[in-house]
Amino acid sequence: MKVNINIISSELEEEVNFNIHNVNEKINEAIELLTSSKKIIKYLLVKKEDKHYKVNIDEVFYIESIDRKIFIYTKAETYEISEKLYILEEQLSSNNFLRISKSMLLNINKIYSFYPKLSGNLEALLTNKEKVIISRRYVSNLKSKLGMRDTE
Repeated sequence: MKVNINIISSELEEEVNFNIHNVNEKINEAIELLTSSKKIIKYLLVKKEDKHYKVNIDEVFYIESIDRKIFIYTKAETYEISEKLYILEEQLSSNNFLRISKSMLLNINKIYSFYPKLSGNLEALLTNKEKVIISRRYVSNLKSKLGMRDTE
């Protein structure tokens, strides 16, 4: 694909034009990125013991709610955050985080593999060798986000 960029004067309105054969998922993602007012989050402010840390969002494997507390899991550490899970879900939707159960958000970039369970749930193996369960209620959302058909 060829990309052309034209620098224009500041008096003119900026615009983006696509000359394409058909609309696909990548084009839709580009349109969403260009038109969305959502801010892409680069890091989270978290706490461990009495210290506060700035954790890069790409390092987060999953976020889990346990006993009304929200925990952030990275490859080596577990942190606590004071935000509600549904707020984080909203904020991180454009960062490839997806709700996979009532109490968990998963960074889909950290999935190594997944397979179906007899119950209709999926079990995902993450790149850090941890396993998480994707509730059957959220399986179709995951498959859609990954570009799969529901029948796969």
